[in-house]
Order: sequence, then structure tokens, then C-alpha cells
Amino acid sequence: MVEGTPRTVVVNQDENYLHAEASSEIFGFVDDLELFADVDKGQIQARSESRLGDSDLGVNAARIAELRSALER
Repeated sequence: MVEGTPRTVVVNQDENYLHAEASSEIFGFVDDLELFADVDKGQIQARSESRLGDSDLGVNAARIAELRSALER
């Protein structure tokens, strides 16, 4: 799912954890995306955050919402 996302590269992955870097299309700003599968609770914890600046114009929230939607399908 994450591997097929444009401008996104998985930089670290193991059994329950994934860290990816997503670059913005125009300026190439890098956001960090982290996913952790909590098997005991049956949950996936997700975090997406900009490395620079005070505002991401909603990009990271939209990224998490898109991932959640894909998982619910």
C-alpha cells in the first residue's frame, strides 16, 4: 500500500513497523510517515509529520485519512 504511493520511499521496515519518507510534488519537502502494528490490540498506529515549517496545509492529515480508507476497504 505505502510502496505504491507516489514520491514515497520506505526507509525502514520490520515485522510491525514501517518508516517512509514522502516528498511533496512541487518543492520536494520531506514528510515522515510511520506505521506501527500493535498486534495485541489489533490496531495500527499511524503518524505523518512534516520535517520543516509550521503548516503542511493538511497534507499529512489527508495522507493518514487516505491510508485509513484503504485499510477499511
